[in-house]
Amino acid sequence: MKEQHIPYSLHELAEQEVPTDLDLWPAIQARLQPRARRLHLRPATRLGWALLVLGLFLTLGAAAYAVVPVVSRVFQITPGWQHVEETRLAQEVHLSQTIGDWTVTLERVYADANQILIGYSVSGPPGQNLNERATLTDHQGRRFPEMAGAGVTGASAILGVRLPPGQGAYVSAFDASAVQGQPAKLDLHLEIALTALMPVSGAQPAPEPTEYTAEPLTSTVLLAPAMQVREEPLAGPFTFEFSVPFIPGRVALVRESVRVAGVTVTLERVVVTPAETRAILCFDPPEGESEHWVPVATLEAGGRRDTGGASVTLIGSDTMVEGAGCYRYSFLTPLADWQGEWKLAVTELVGMDPNRPGEQMRIRGPWAFTFHVP
Repeated sequence: MKEQHIPYSLHELAEQEVPTDLDLWPAIQARLQPRARRLHLRPATRLGWALLVLGLFLTLGAAAYAVVPVVSRVFQITPGWQHVEETRLAQEVHLSQTIGDWTVTLERVYADANQILIGYSVSGPPGQNLNERATLTDHQGRRFPEMAGAGVTGASAILGVRLPPGQGAYVSAFDASAVQGQPAKLDLHLEIALTALMPVSGAQPAPEPTEYTAEPLTSTVLLAPAMQVREEPLAGPFTFEFSVPFIPGRVALVRESVRVAGVTVTLERVVVTPAETRAILCFDPPEGESEHWVPVATLEAGGRRDTGGASVTLIGSDTMVEGAGCYRYSFLTPLADWQGEWKLAVTELVGMDPNRPGEQMRIRGPWAFTFHVP
């Protein structure tokens, strides 16, 4: 049992589809929290800032309560995951393990050059504020860091599901960039530990997230305050051995740099897969009082512009792939069929400090890149 600090989450909301004076966050919270004991989105990188675009939420509409498997509904959380599910790229496995009063069932798996997706369900005694810790490795012992996750318990009008007490459905996404070459399949080992999240005695409840804007407005940043919790072990680890077909990515090695407003931004590469289009962007943080910087980018290809949202994660010493000044920019819309000339533009750099959430520094671009994806 240990005390944990859940890090601040930064949510970058794309303004292209949302009026500048519209604040949807209270409505989103209202739909996520009532009756559904939990429909959570879980950024998972320990070093870095995960951003989730409002376009992700706008893909979810009110639906009749589903008769399809609940894990399938959780795959609808992002457009890329939804595409994987609807095109039947995910492989059904249905492996179960029971420890004490708890059962974990591995239901769906998927792997490409960007993401490994694991869909599973949990059943056990009701009344627990459940937390799932998943660890994924291959047969060589290589660890794939968890990037994000989503799950639902109780009833959710957004996903159209209603679960009995004590049951939940989850999807975890792992970074697959460490995979070398183009193997036909991956042999994987998964461990899932279940813990209960408990409030720390005497901790102050976290206030509601606050929206802050700057003019002229090209994006909106939401800063969610940190919370203090402790974990109590429940069961596990539950272990699973399985193989999953591997889908290679289309890779553009760009490695071009553009300097605007005294800041040089480098686009290292772009990797396109059915679940995600990933760009690696690097820049040296501008000097100033802002502790953390985030790039805001747009993407076009073949005359079409992606408007489905994106997530951004600072790559730190957890992976050491690109270095501390590089970001994994993940476009959530499935773009694997896009052809022609691609254009990526970093429209601005947003600087912020968690200790001063109302203060933001913005450096306007654009830093523009043109390239082809084979």
